[in-house]
Formats: sequence, C-alpha cells, structure tokens
Amino acid sequence: MDKEIIRAYLWQAMVRTGFRPSGTKDQKRWLQQYCRSIKDFWELSSYPSPPTEQNGKIKGSLDCAEPTLLLDYEVSLTAEKIKFAVRFLYRSHPNSKEVMWVHDVDGKFFCFQPHPFLSHHNKDKAALRESADEDIEAVVEGLIIHPAVHQHIESPIPHRHEIRIGGGIDNPFLFLFHLRYQLCPIQKKREAERRRLIELFRNAIRLNSSVSVSELMAQP
Repeated sequence: MDKEIIRAYLWQAMVRTGFRPSGTKDQKRWLQQYCRSIKDFWELSSYPSPPTEQNGKIKGSLDCAEPTLLLDYEVSLTAEKIKFAVRFLYRSHPNSKEVMWVHDVDGKFFCFQPHPFLSHHNKDKAALRESADEDIEAVVEGLIIHPAVHQHIESPIPHRHEIRIGGGIDNPFLFLFHLRYQLCPIQKKREAERRRLIELFRNAIRLNSSVSVSELMAQP
C-alpha cells in the first residue's frame, strides 16, 4: 500500500484514539488532566486553575513557562459542530494582558475532512497492519512535534524557533496537547516526550487499543 495512504490512516487512528473524548464528562476529564499535567511538564511552581464550565462551554487559562505568555481557551460543548478558540496573550505589565492572536475554529463552516473519505474506503485495518515504525514516527511528528503548516512567535516574547504553532489543527484537544509540547521550555523533556509519544502510539496501533487520558498526559 502507498506510504501516503498508510500514514493517512495512521493519522486518523491517532486522532481517534487520543484526541476525541466523547461527551461532556470525558471532555471535562480530559481537560482537567491536561491542566494538571502542565505543572510538572513545564516545571511551573503551581498547578493551573482547573477549567470551568458555563453556558455549555469549557473555559480555562494557562500561565506559560515563558513568564509573559498566557493562553485562554474555550471549547463549546453544545454546538452540533465543534467550536473552539485559543487566545495567545502577552503580559506587558503585571496587571495587563494584550491579545497577540487567536486560533479560532468554527465547525459550522465547510472544511474538507478526510475522515469520511478514508472510512468509506475501509482500508484502515490493512493500512495499520502494513505500517512501519517510521510511519508512526512521521505521523507523530506531523501531528504534534513539527506540523507542516505552522507559525513562529517572533515578538513580543523572545524569539524561539523551536516553538511551532500548528496553523491547520481543527481539533481542540489535539491543538491544546500540541501546545503542551511546543511551549515546554526544557529541551531534554521535549526530546524525551517525543520518544514517549512515538512509543505510546506505536503500542496502541500494534495492540489495536485506545490511549487513555492518563497515559497521554504521563510525564516523559
């Protein structure tokens, strides 16, 4: 089978097993464990405030390891199509926050999704069987480590080329998890996390099992 087809099915399988919590309860649990994992992974002094639910939306904020960078996120739980936004804010003074940009996804507008096409052709089992370790590594890289389409933060925070903000990610849980990796300031942890994620998804694919939120949020 063509490598591109194999990797397309791997991509779909990894998103499905790790980044599609179903229902309000699982989505809240996913975000709660996500926030708790941030403290040790970024080596912060305290845990982020837990996310809150209001009017059908889950909202939360993260103070990043870069002292002047903050994130606000909001995920809709009631819309027929997913809607979420992540705001990147810059703290120029202790009591001020300025919005740098917003990653905004509104699922009511048409966007091509490959999942129905792949599912219609029903080659997922064959593709996963034929996948090699190099295919799993390539997909983890593209999903989380180094998205092909990405932006770099040039200012006002100090420029760090290794921070790559994926521009085409329309899944809120994948986007937030991707930021967990990208905004980690400790190079040794980033390298260990990359290895951990490749191994985690390789085992899940080989065993045809899902990835629990606790496994996903484990420390490298």
